[in-house]
Amino acid sequence: MNPTANSPWPAGQRCAVSLTYDDAVPVHYQHVAPLLSAKGLTGTFNLTGQASVTEAIEQWRHVAEAGHELGNHTLFHPCRRDPPERYGWLEPHYDLCAYTMQRLADELRVANALLRLIDRRTRRTFAHPCGHATVGPAGREISIDDLVLRLFVAGRGSSTGRLVDPACPNYASLGCVGGDGKTFDSLRESVEQAVECGAWLIFIFHGVGKGTHGGYVETEAHDALVDYLAANADRCWGASMVEVALHLQAQAPAKRPDGPAT
Repeated sequence: MNPTANSPWPAGQRCAVSLTYDDAVPVHYQHVAPLLSAKGLTGTFNLTGQASVTEAIEQWRHVAEAGHELGNHTLFHPCRRDPPERYGWLEPHYDLCAYTMQRLADELRVANALLRLIDRRTRRTFAHPCGHATVGPAGREISIDDLVLRLFVAGRGSSTGRLVDPACPNYASLGCVGGDGKTFDSLRESVEQAVECGAWLIFIFHGVGKGTHGGYVETEAHDALVDYLAANADRCWGASMVEVALHLQAQAPAKRPDGPAT
């Protein structure tokens, strides 16, 4: 990856940076979305169908009306309960090891319908809970990549710590860089790597500020990152995942499985 005169990014920018936030934490609509809007950035807020969304419909609708993406994070946040000692917090009935592809597909479509009732949009991205991308028991796992491509513009995939090469993105599972617990210096370093490579950097955050989530980034570090992206808007395109994915796909349409996105 090298930035060139043929850079895919708009307005002469040298990289794209997508800030994504999981689990519908109240601080996202209370602090994060207003901050991003004030700085001219758009983010992706990945919502489930649980109480943190269904009891705050108007707040999330306001987030969408401000131009941010509401991403699909499933109805119930199912993950692979494997190994059980690591995922002991997960209810057994939301264990992807026990899911069929049909069950997951049905739940994703219902989650899409819920989000459409909030934001009136039909195209969005998917955030794999826990980064897990298979269903079925260990040793007989089935990839959900084709399902992701049928239902969504793109899927974020697991936390790989790697940048996305805009010349050959895997839209089923793009990969992302974890932001929880990072200092501003560390976050800025990732941004500068993206600038140097001409890449797409996708950050994943959960809470913003102590006490907002079990995994979180300090408010000061997060807000400094937002300020940095705004100050470097001539080099860094700060945009939601769906915006960046659609921009790249418009330049080089990806081959997708048959069937419309819903």
